[in-house]
Amino acid sequence: MPKLNEIMCELERFAPTYLAESWDNVGLMVGSPSQDVSKVLCALDLNEAVIEEAIYHKVDCIVTHHPFLFKALKRINLDDIQGRMIAKLIEHKISVYSMHTNYDITWGGLNDDLAQGLGLEHVKLLETTYEEQLYKCIIYVPTSYAEAVREAIIASMTTQIGDYAGCTFTASEGEGTFIPLEGSNPYLGKKGELEKAKECQVSFMGTNAEIQHILSEVKAVHPYEEMAVDVFALTNMKKTYGIGRYGTLKDPVTLEEWIQKVKDYFNIEYLRITDPTPRNIQKVAICSGAGSMYIAKAAKVADVYITGDLKFHEGQMAKNLGLVVMDVGHYASEQIALKPIGRRIQQKFTECEVLYSQVNGETLFIQ
Repeated sequence: MPKLNEIMCELERFAPTYLAESWDNVGLMVGSPSQDVSKVLCALDLNEAVIEEAIYHKVDCIVTHHPFLFKALKRINLDDIQGRMIAKLIEHKISVYSMHTNYDITWGGLNDDLAQGLGLEHVKLLETTYEEQLYKCIIYVPTSYAEAVREAIIASMTTQIGDYAGCTFTASEGEGTFIPLEGSNPYLGKKGELEKAKECQVSFMGTNAEIQHILSEVKAVHPYEEMAVDVFALTNMKKTYGIGRYGTLKDPVTLEEWIQKVKDYFNIEYLRITDPTPRNIQKVAICSGAGSMYIAKAAKVADVYITGDLKFHEGQMAKNLGLVVMDVGHYASEQIALKPIGRRIQQKFTECEVLYSQVNGETLFIQ
């Protein structure tokens, strides 16, 4: 049974908390990192109905997209809604962990999942929000273990080069030397004697956090007691992160066909659109939640922009820019986010049961 801290580390390796916008609040909201977790409930928001759902299913931890505690608390009144919720969580030993804009922004996060689900190709960032230094890491390994090391690297790495993932390089064979000292437990050679071994170099690129994680995974398959590793900063390369995505459809579709595809994908009966004039659609931008502030950027790269919470004057601006904006609603654009989070927890911690909230958090209904 994993500890909450282990689950947090896995989620933060995927979506680091430092990627979150400055106004946001992400991470552990309520609970103890040392808590044992056997059952997790994924929910878009945390409200009293979701807490009752968690109590009923005897859940140890709730993972939400929207932060439970958004602003700093000055007092906890057990007679108001928030106070009652906190009291119930503590009483039933239910932790709450939130991953919001860091999950929107990270590669492979919510917006990438939406882009993939809608069939976009050659996906790029709509708005860059963060840059991180990239490094080149070289691992020295006996040639007979090179493939095992490379497979461990590829299985763990997240950095891409353009549209390519799993990028490594294996250099030609060389000769390594070492003398095992007292206290060592060498894979090759005898203590006190010089040993020569046929080795090669397996290299890859990543951020500092990615490299540290990959090296910990490689140690499980590398035969040497002490791995020889070189790490160099790539001064001309950075890993960029951002909010929103844009890309292209393999083949253009009519606006009417695209509207139906969007409604089917988000499982909605209605959407708001700024301009229903018939046209062909091939370039698409998307931003989950409230993304109206990126309309001007979307207009430069897309025929249509999918987001939520569109206001009147923002819709007028989009029409003036010649951009079709589809407002699918804040809730619909993010409710779909829960499954990828749950799958990641389930794949890493197979003994942990993952549930998905059945509470409809939408507050506006069309009759």
